[in-house]
Amino acid sequence: MTISVVNLFDGKVAPEAVAVADPALQVTSFLSGFSLEATRPKPADIDAVAQSAPPGTELYLSAIPTRPSSELVDQAVMTRKAGLEPVPHIAIRNYVSKDELAGLLQRLSQEAGVRRALVISGDRPDAAGPYTAAIEVIESGVLQKYGIAEIGIAGHPEGHPVVADDVMARALAAKVEAAEQGGLRPVVVTQFGFDAAAMIRWVKKLRDQGIEAPVRIGMAGPTNLTTLLKYAQRCGVKASMGGVAKHAGLVKHLFGVSAPDAIVRALAEENASGALGPVAAHFFSFGGLGATARWAAHAQQGRFALEGSGFTVEA
Repeated sequence: MTISVVNLFDGKVAPEAVAVADPALQVTSFLSGFSLEATRPKPADIDAVAQSAPPGTELYLSAIPTRPSSELVDQAVMTRKAGLEPVPHIAIRNYVSKDELAGLLQRLSQEAGVRRALVISGDRPDAAGPYTAAIEVIESGVLQKYGIAEIGIAGHPEGHPVVADDVMARALAAKVEAAEQGGLRPVVVTQFGFDAAAMIRWVKKLRDQGIEAPVRIGMAGPTNLTTLLKYAQRCGVKASMGGVAKHAGLVKHLFGVSAPDAIVRALAEENASGALGPVAAHFFSFGGLGATARWAAHAQQGRFALEGSGFTVEA
């Protein structure tokens, strides 16, 4: 039995066929079109991604409430000049006025050619201005006005630290519907997690609810256990020493740290059945942006050896 290799984010079908039972080809197919996420990347970090990742790779740029929005524009410009696709986070609670948000979107469009953005409420408990929920901006028309054609919508496969699952599910569905009605292409981008089975259940539930939008499934790139747990606590992700060891797979890899190979392999196997719909991998660069890009690119190129339930990326 065979399946076609499909880049589910652009609909292009590769000429070769992949045996469903071949785990190595399942992995490379699943990693086609992977994206990365970075916080305050330096020019050298972005250059490192450009040297490893395919041209046009999407680089999500985190928004930090304490930093000026001009910094986000500068990062997007660097990303575009490096031949990558900038996807800035638009944390709507950070903006003190509608004009401030409009000004940022105008600069992102004109200076960096931004056409994709992740629209989120942000980490602030109280809004600095008129916006309190992401759907308000999605419905406003301001994104389309400044050339945004695709928006990321946050998803939480392992639960939100504060909001109940049913409330989150209704909010996600409403944002997807609002985006589609406004002519925006929605893409669900999930928080990172450590439990592949929970991720699979969550994506299948989306499909059962009739949500067919592409999903970028978040996971932590290569890093050490201490750093993983630190970011998990900071981001409200359920994690424990034992849980991370079980689900992330603490195996030594090319960069001497743990990597999400077991998660990738489990998702790739499920993806090969077609049950997940359009999905792709999204890597958080807690262990360094360049190292994460190299690991993901090498794995996507098939430069790894299968090992147990995961794989080891080759030098």
